[in-house]
Amino acid sequence: MTDVIWLNFLLILTRVGSFFVTLPFTSYRGVPNLVKVFLALVVSYLIFLSSDFSYAAGDSFTTMRMVLFLGGETLTGLTIGFIVLLFFTAFRMAGQLADVTIGLSMAGIFDPQFGSSVTLLSQFYYLFAMVIYFTLNGHHYLFLALARSFELIPLGGLSFNDVTVRMLLELFYYIWAMSFQIAAPIVAAILITDIALGLISETVPQLHVFLEGLTLKVFVGLFVVYLTLPFMSLVMEEIFGSLYTNIINIMESMT
Repeated sequence: MTDVIWLNFLLILTRVGSFFVTLPFTSYRGVPNLVKVFLALVVSYLIFLSSDFSYAAGDSFTTMRMVLFLGGETLTGLTIGFIVLLFFTAFRMAGQLADVTIGLSMAGIFDPQFGSSVTLLSQFYYLFAMVIYFTLNGHHYLFLALARSFELIPLGGLSFNDVTVRMLLELFYYIWAMSFQIAAPIVAAILITDIALGLISETVPQLHVFLEGLTLKVFVGLFVVYLTLPFMSLVMEEIFGSLYTNIINIMESMT
């Protein structure tokens, strides 16, 4: 009986640990590994105490069955964390599209999470989304969804099917659509600016429109960001409001 309890806890720890691997808040390289391990152990222990896991490995425990269970729990945790990462990626993609449109794509900064250079507005939108998410207490619903996953998908009960794949593809489409909608005001403003500069160049050929236009587009783009920032928090609230529902729906399809 004691062995079964420890095996159940190991499976819980595997799912929770995999969840923290892909979670945007804990996947930063700047977060010490010891902190990640401690957080995973604490959350796993709390879930273990608050839930009834009557069966995981059971009496028919074999090494092969345990390997399959561990693989299933790893995939489950990675999927939940990946869904959260997708929602935050929408704001990063919107910022990258805005940077390319404005002309700030060459001005990059180093992102320790991905170990590569990212554009200014993409990092700004990403961090701003993270602040709004914690302000809305989104992390509470996130841990609630993680705990619910053990009710929806029992230990060793993962079933990845075509319905899950279809829902993930629909989620990809939703993220792409939201990223374009977020960047739409900036893209529209820069498009109008380009049209105006084109008309000016036809009217006053002596004016160096190209050189002046670079500075003007940066100013217009940042000004639009400033104007839309109050509405951006409302958009983020709407997007993050559907995060918990999407996690639960996808988890239900994996049973």
